[in-house]
Amino acid sequence: MAECNIHKFFFDWGCHICKEEYHNLKGTDIAKSENYDKANFEERAKKKGQKSYKEFNEERAKKLFEEIFLQYLKKGNISEEESINRSKTIIRKQCKLRGIEPWSWI
Repeated sequence: MAECNIHKFFFDWGCHICKEEYHNLKGTDIAKSENYDKANFEERAKKKGQKSYKEFNEERAKKLFEEIFLQYLKKGNISEEESINRSKTIIRKQCKLRGIEPWSWI
């Protein structure tokens, strides 16, 4: 049984000897595990570039606009017109993130 002399109190997944020791203790095959790790890594890499967002329809956008607008008004340090513009800007950014064409009221 392989035993790593460097990492005595933990398994370092970058160390081949640690991996071998771990798999010996678990009773699993190293080759199968490495193939699984590689496939798992590739799947995660593909998903990493794509973020999933909640559905963003017009009704939800209007509700978000209203909430943001009210928050800006509660601050009290900007005008109503400025708070409308800032709220619309945030909605436009949300549309852009999701690849949606902004609605006419924005």
